[in-house]
Amino acid sequence: MNLQQIKEIFEQNADEERGERDKKYMRNLFSHYGVRAGERDKLFAVLFSKEASQQPIDWGFLTDCWNEPMREFQYIAVWYLHTRKQQLTKVDIPKIKKLAKQKQWWDTIDGLCTLLGHLSQRDESVKQIMLEWSKDEDFWIRRIAIQHQLSLKAKTDTELLATIIKNNLGEKERSSPSTDGLNKEQNQAFFINKAIGWALREYAKTNPNWVRQFITANQNNMAKLTIREATKHLNK
Repeated sequence: MNLQQIKEIFEQNADEERGERDKKYMRNLFSHYGVRAGERDKLFAVLFSKEASQQPIDWGFLTDCWNEPMREFQYIAVWYLHTRKQQLTKVDIPKIKKLAKQKQWWDTIDGLCTLLGHLSQRDESVKQIMLEWSKDEDFWIRRIAIQHQLSLKAKTDTELLATIIKNNLGEKERSSPSTDGLNKEQNQAFFINKAIGWALREYAKTNPNWVRQFITANQNNMAKLTIREATKHLNK
């Protein structure tokens, strides 16, 4: 299945009204066909079949998907990478970062996060790269570093998690993201503080005591949003 075939299938199954709602939900940053995730699964199952996932990663295809104006193409690209995550190596990280630097918003950024966490379990050197990303000038890249261990549970490197989070404490808290651009200060603060809270909340499901102790030791430098997110399930 090539890019043109995917485009034709999207166009045949587009829902204009739903697409407008999706566009508004995403702050009017990207146009949408209005095809839901479950529908995409069925429409493009052949693209992500077991047989297809054994093929080498086609970075040209991924770049073409990322260059398409309709947001669902970026979702296809992220999905594609997840079906081939076992093939990813350290040399692919700059390619992932290149994708992450374009058309940035939480949906694709969060979709890329755990790819790095999975890779870090096979290559310890990835952890140093995540430390470097945690201090990147681009807050979306820092968000990836903060969240890359989300799915690791008991395999989480707590020393790494703590260091990455501390590298990102102190952002001025804002109540919600801006609608007029991707790199405003309020976007940076909101999405970083939210990411820290999410990372701690997820790890609290595995080791609540570690999270409580971390919050106690660092709460003076943590945003209210972060603490609220991190403790959402701790007192239940």
